Amino acid sequence: MIIDIKGNKIKNDKRLLNLFVNTNFSNLSINCNILKGNFFADSFYYFPITENNETFSSLFTRDLNNISHFYSQKYFDNFTENKNSLKNFKEIFVLGSNAGNNYYSNLLQFLPRIFFNKKTNLKLAIHRNSSNKYRNFIGNILKSLNIEFTFVFLDDDFYHFIDSDFPQFLSMNDSIEILKKFINPKTNKELSKKIYVTREDSNYRKIINEGDVVTLLRENGYKVINPQLYEIDEQIEIFSNAEKIIAPHGSNLANIIFCKPGTEIFEIAPSFKDNEKILEDRYLNLSLINDLKHNKIVSDTVDVQNHSTLAKKYIHNSVLSQSNYYKDLIVKIQELSKII
Repeated sequence: MIIDIKGNKIKNDKRLLNLFVNTNFSNLSINCNILKGNFFADSFYYFPITENNETFSSLFTRDLNNISHFYSQKYFDNFTENKNSLKNFKEIFVLGSNAGNNYYSNLLQFLPRIFFNKKTNLKLAIHRNSSNKYRNFIGNILKSLNIEFTFVFLDDDFYHFIDSDFPQFLSMNDSIEILKKFINPKTNKELSKKIYVTREDSNYRKIINEGDVVTLLRENGYKVINPQLYEIDEQIEIFSNAEKIIAPHGSNLANIIFCKPGTEIFEIAPSFKDNEKILEDRYLNLSLINDLKHNKIVSDTVDVQNHSTLAKKYIHNSVLSQSNYYKDLIVKIQELSKII
């Protein structure tokens, strides 16, 4: 069976300790354990398994990921039967990226680990579904660090990595601290202080009555921002210069980590189900970490008739049909007018 090795056991076992290199930023007091050598990993959970069938859940688990199936007999039998026929990659830095190209996950869970790399030349593994904007953003960061790199694109599959590096996933507080240390948006007095972030090009949580919303907000000095029209560094600059931000619940709100303390965030959100607390509080938690003033505008929901290809590929039909996360929204204009 596949065995889960806890953190304390790693520290007390020389063989296990030798599987990792510990890197840190002395001025931030943040450590990152990097699994080095030969291991197996998939491109959805990014949950490495050593050639001795060992895993490290305390280091490689992200929120929303249920990894219990890795420890079942059925999984072990299938893994044992197929592991010798897996595609090999050699000398890879497994950064990874969200299989559905979720910006929140890419920015806050995957990306911060790149700063613990100590090499000057990288073969960097990310998922093929990652956007060109995200690839450009990674490229700009690596160039600023004088690191040469090539991308290796992962498909929905399981791989055998040889002589490779796999950095652990970090806490949200540590991830944010690292990103704010290395990414310094410019102050631009010409950018709007009040912005509304539209999801008109998104598959879910679009505002059905957005015409009325936009009319009201423009009358009150807000500028409409469509993140799809901006590179990631431009988005960050827009958010960092804003003082009031109104936006539907969605990954673009991950950019609020770059806002100045005291910035007002108005999140338009559905009423989430009881089992969706981690989604409901996502941007409230980011606001608390970054000293922002978070407000929620609870809106009515409308069913989405045609779910996206990626959603249907990775998410169970029952979740898509029942969760308010995968619906569109109607804003109550009178309530919005009182807030602004």
